Amino acid sequence: MPRTTYLPADEAAARAVDRLGEVLPDLVGVRQQMARLQAHEARLLAASGAIVDDWVMDAGLQHRSEAEMPHRIAASEIAAAWRVSDRTVQRQMADAAALVNDYPATLASLEAGRISSAHVRVIVGNGAIIARPELRAEYEAAILPYAESEAATRVAPIARLRAQWFAETTFDERHRQARLRRSVSLTDLDDGMAELVAILPAALAHGAYDRISQIARIAQTARSASDDDDALLPVDDVPSDATPDTRTLNELRADALSDLLLTGMPSSVSIPGGREAIRANIQVTVPVLTLIGDHVADPFEPTTLVGHGPIDAVTARTLAAGAPGWDRILTHPVSGAVLAVDRYRPSEEMRRHLRTRDQHCRFPACRIPARLCDIDHTIDHAHGGPTAIANLAHFCRRHHSGKHHSPWRVQQDAGGVLRWTSPTGRVYIDRPVSEVAFATEPEFDPAPF
Repeated sequence: MPRTTYLPADEAAARAVDRLGEVLPDLVGVRQQMARLQAHEARLLAASGAIVDDWVMDAGLQHRSEAEMPHRIAASEIAAAWRVSDRTVQRQMADAAALVNDYPATLASLEAGRISSAHVRVIVGNGAIIARPELRAEYEAAILPYAESEAATRVAPIARLRAQWFAETTFDERHRQARLRRSVSLTDLDDGMAELVAILPAALAHGAYDRISQIARIAQTARSASDDDDALLPVDDVPSDATPDTRTLNELRADALSDLLLTGMPSSVSIPGGREAIRANIQVTVPVLTLIGDHVADPFEPTTLVGHGPIDAVTARTLAAGAPGWDRILTHPVSGAVLAVDRYRPSEEMRRHLRTRDQHCRFPACRIPARLCDIDHTIDHAHGGPTAIANLAHFCRRHHSGKHHSPWRVQQDAGGVLRWTSPTGRVYIDRPVSEVAFATEPEFDPAPF
């Protein structure tokens, strides 16, 4: 019988890293080729739309219903060739025209493979509130460099903020109209399932999601404690022959939501202190003038909900009035970097500073909220690393473990900038999102000395 031999762990890891290093350039190259093809497709779709516009003009079609038909005809022709929905093609033609005509630098970046189609959707979608071409160009110049260095999911909340600077209407005006469209809908799915969707003001939606997430995590904690025969949070009336609870966190969230809507009680788990003990947690950043009132507030400097983007001033003041305490954030007048975070009643200033600076896990492209992350010493405390802001950062459990038990290495530079080095030697820069979120509009930057 042949004998199987194994490599030492370090040698096996080194060999795997070498092989991965050989594959990675091709993977990056494929993504760049896909981006170039998507840019080419956008140009062709925009050209198709321009042909239809000429058709409408040459035919002198004035009424909307008449002018719409040529667009439908062109979309159905392309859709039949692609074997997709003509409605989808017509929407893609409109999106392509907006990209080609209104965002030329973004299109060029896509063609060069510096951004993906997901970045394009974020930039163009959030820029829809900007009417004037010269302001769209300023918005594009403000957000594109950030998009070329960050994941699209991280760019989205920053793009929402930047678009506010150049919009013709204030966020509060648009929010008042959007509130009128709040709704609940039900869609039947296969296999005895259905989808319940609620469209709510962002602060309420994030708060509701946070509350059911807390309940779900308590259920998981109770299950783990019960498995260890050391139940800190006992579940009532569980028979000894009960089926083991193997629900995932998402399943527990769904069960908690159903419980609360149907009975008002999270019966999935026993909660010490009752359901009132579970309070939703959200983090908002409010300009100080907004707290004073509309008569002094800048209508184009919105309050931001961490992980989402702008929210209306009325909600911001309501949340501030009921908050147990406020953090005061001092930012650099030009770069927007967080300089200090303090509070009138002292309590864990360093943790608050880091939560404000980081806002989420600091591994590239990860957006797990900071409050669900661990605070890690960049240079291990056991190796002499100080417990100081310049040596601390938030990592989710997955990336915290990866930092300590994989070849990934991280270095922290000034301002909380993290420099990650991958197993193949590639370097990725992760900048605090607050550095971008709190940056001032260029025309208002103070003059240099």
